[in-house]
Amino acid sequence: MMAAQIEPPAGISTIGQMEPIRIGATGACMTLAAVEAWAKSAAPGDSLKYAEGSLPKWSKVLPFVRDLAVRDIVFAWCDGGRRYWIKRLAKPYSSAPQPVRLARDIPPRDADMARLLSILTGYARKGVPCPSNRDLARRAELSNGDRASYLIKCLVGAGYIRCEVVPAHKGWHRIITIVGVLDGEGRDIRTADAEAGR
Repeated sequence: MMAAQIEPPAGISTIGQMEPIRIGATGACMTLAAVEAWAKSAAPGDSLKYAEGSLPKWSKVLPFVRDLAVRDIVFAWCDGGRRYWIKRLAKPYSSAPQPVRLARDIPPRDADMARLLSILTGYARKGVPCPSNRDLARRAELSNGDRASYLIKCLVGAGYIRCEVVPAHKGWHRIITIVGVLDGEGRDIRTADAEAGR
């Protein structure tokens, strides 16, 4: 944590190579890479003056040093002359933990999408061919076949289904795979191929 009016401790104290900050401040600061390299290689008890003067809020070095201080890798302080110091503590250096994004199952937000997904899942469970957009729209109480087509694209984009178009006896046929809903053999369920029943 930051503490005020503390003098550098006895031992090895280093003044780092600083670059002036010309936009929005009147200070100088070491580069982020240089401060990180020092934190990795410094012995416990070593000190470093990494910045001085007025520094802008957008400086990446200050949040980096604060993170090191929170994780007890360094002790950070500012002396009376607006000189920023860090002292290496005994805890080994480790990179900052990356935030973890948890995947969660979110149902479709749109009621029309939810109804259509439920209907497609029913067709896949029965193993029957996927009907036309017009028939899906009628069954899901949608305005028209274009709305059903659009919602199928939305479901594909959201990762709920996969859509495969295959040649059929008369034109093309669509096979819908419901992602994450498994059959008895551990595979995603899917609508039947219209040509397989002939």
